[in-house]
Amino acid sequence: MSNSRFGKSVLIVDYKLDELSRLRDIVSGLGFEQVEAASSVNMAVSYLREMEFDIVLVAYDMGKAEKNGLQVVQEAFAEKLRLFQTRFLLIIDSASSSLLVGSLESAPDAYITRPYDRAKIQNLLEKLQRVKNAVYRVEEAMDNGKWSDALEYCARLIDVYPGLKIYLERLQGVCLLESKRYQEAEVLFGQLVASRKQVWAQVGQGMSFYFLGRHQDAIKILQQVVDQQHISVEAFSWLARSMHVCGDLSQSIILMRKAVMLQPAVPQLQSEMGNLAVCAQEWGLAIDAFRAVLKYSRYSVFQDPDHYFSLVRCLIASYQVKKEKQEELELEAIRTMEDVMRDFSDDISVQFRAHVIISELRKVLGNNELVEAELQQAVELFSRMSVSEQWRWMDWVIDATEGNPVADKVKLIRSQLLQAEPVPSWVTFMKSGLQKYKKGDVVSAAVLFRQAESAGAQSVAIVLNLAQMEIELKLQAHKELSLKHWVDCLLRLNQLNFGALSIKQHKRFKALLQRYSGIQIKMEGAD
Repeated sequence: MSNSRFGKSVLIVDYKLDELSRLRDIVSGLGFEQVEAASSVNMAVSYLREMEFDIVLVAYDMGKAEKNGLQVVQEAFAEKLRLFQTRFLLIIDSASSSLLVGSLESAPDAYITRPYDRAKIQNLLEKLQRVKNAVYRVEEAMDNGKWSDALEYCARLIDVYPGLKIYLERLQGVCLLESKRYQEAEVLFGQLVASRKQVWAQVGQGMSFYFLGRHQDAIKILQQVVDQQHISVEAFSWLARSMHVCGDLSQSIILMRKAVMLQPAVPQLQSEMGNLAVCAQEWGLAIDAFRAVLKYSRYSVFQDPDHYFSLVRCLIASYQVKKEKQEELELEAIRTMEDVMRDFSDDISVQFRAHVIISELRKVLGNNELVEAELQQAVELFSRMSVSEQWRWMDWVIDATEGNPVADKVKLIRSQLLQAEPVPSWVTFMKSGLQKYKKGDVVSAAVLFRQAESAGAQSVAIVLNLAQMEIELKLQAHKELSLKHWVDCLLRLNQLNFGALSIKQHKRFKALLQRYSGIQIKMEGAD
C-alpha cells in the first residue's frame, strides 16, 4: 500500500542530473512507492505509453535546441494517451510561467519554480489532490473518451464546488471541442470571455469559430489575444489558419513565424510553417521548417514520411529558382531519401515515393539515365503493392512516368488493376463517384466520395475529388451541402502535407484551396 496520500508513482523529467537527484529525494520523502526518471522528452513519452503515473514533474528547459518539457504534455495528448487524471507539474524559471497562459488543452496543472522547497511542493500537491479528488469522475470519463458523461458530471459539480467553477468550465470546453459540439463550445467560451476575459477562453472561442466556418469572428477574437498577450502559441497558430483561409497568406506566415519562434522545437508548428511557406513559394523558409520537423519529430507520433518528401521537394524547387549549391542540394536530398527509406523500411509505398522523388531530383539536375533507373525501381515497387495501395498511389506513378519509356508498363499495370477483383470498398465507392461525376451528378458523387473516405481510403485523390464536389455544390448553394460538410472540406485540405501530393496533385490542391478561400471571403463579406 502506498505511503503517500498523493498517489503511488511519479515520473521526473529533467536533463540536469543534479536537479533530478534533488527532486527525486524530495518526492521519495513524500512517500511515493515508485519514482522513475527520464532525461528527454522522447524518453518521458515512452514511459507514459507503457506505465501510468499519478504525477509527472517535468522541467521546461531540457537543454539548448532540444524539445522543451511542455512537449511531454503536448505529445501525450497528440497520441491520445488520455492522461487527464495525471497531474502535470512544469518546472520553470519564474519569468516563464506565462508561457502557456493561452493554452486550453496542454497546459500543466501547476508550476514549480527553482530552487526547490519541499514544504511548497507538498502544499501544492495537497491542493492539487483536493481538486483531483473532487473532479475524479469527470477526468476518469475524459480519459475514457466519454465526453457526454464528463459534461454531465461537470454540470453537477459546478453546483457542489462553486470554487472550482472556472476549472470545471475549462474541462467543459475541452469536452465540447473533443466531441465536436462546436456551437455549444462557442456559447460557453463566449460567456466566459464576456464575464472574465480568460485568455484560454478567448482561444477556445476562436477555435470554435474556426470549426464553425466563422473565420472573421475567429480573427477578431484571436487578434485581441495576440495584441494583449504575445505568448499564446495557440492564439498565433489558430489566427494564422483563419487568416490563410480569408486570403491573407503573408500575414498568416508572419504569425506562424512568431509561433515557431516561441516554440521552435514543436514539430506540428514547424510543419504548418513549412506548408504555408510552400503556398507562398518561400522555399528557404519552407526548407528550414521541414528540417526542423525532421529533427524534432524523430521517434515521436509526429514522425511522418511526408515531411521527408516535403523537404526534398522544397530543396528541388529552391534549386530551380537559384541554380546554386548543386552538390550540397544533391547530398542533402539523397541522404534525406535514404533516411526515409531506412526509417520506414517496412512501408513499400514510402520506398516507391522515395524513388519517384529522387527521379525528380535527377531530372532537374539533367541526369536522364539516372531518372529512368529510379523510375524503373519505383514502378517495380508499385507493381508489388496491394490493390488498395496501388489505387492510393496511382496518381503518383502516372504523373512520374508520363513521357518516359516505363509509362507503358504503368499502363499495363493500370489496365490489370481496373479488372482486379475483389477491390476494397473505398475503391468501389470512388469508382462509382467518378462515374456519377462524369454524368453530371455532383450530389451523388459527393456522397460516394464521402463513403469512400469513411471506408478508410486515406487517399489524397479522394480528398481532392470530394473538395471539388463540395466547392461546386457550394457555388450552386445546394441544400445537400451542410455547414459541417463545408467546414470539413477545409479541414481535410489543411491536413494534406506538401510531401503527400504528386506534382499535379499539388497544382490541383492550390487551385481548390484558392477557390474555397474565394467563396469563404464572399460568404463572410455578405454576412
